[in-house]
Amino acid sequence: MKKASFAAVALIATFMLSSCYSSSVSVGNIKKSDDLEHVATVHNAHFLFGLIGKKQVRAERYVDGQNYLIKRHQSFVDGLLSSITCGIYTPTTTKFYVPEGE
Repeated sequence: MKKASFAAVALIATFMLSSCYSSSVSVGNIKKSDDLEHVATVHNAHFLFGLIGKKQVRAERYVDGQNYLIKRHQSFVDGLLSSITCGIYTPTTTKFYVPEGE
């Protein structure tokens, strides 16, 4: 009985300690002080903890120009869906930004 309760607590702690994944990629000449304008949001579907992707997101479809910022993250809702499906379905969100005036 103690081993089963310990395993349950360890499993719950593992899910609670996972964080929201986030990364940013800047293309071109973008500075931290630039004011950015949100252009598009794309929801990505991944399977098996992100090992298999459903489709590849191309920046050219959403931004025109050579200066843009791509932010990819896993929101709380995305993480909740991932934990409910035990990693079989792992969604992420990609947002595209361009400098204001471009």
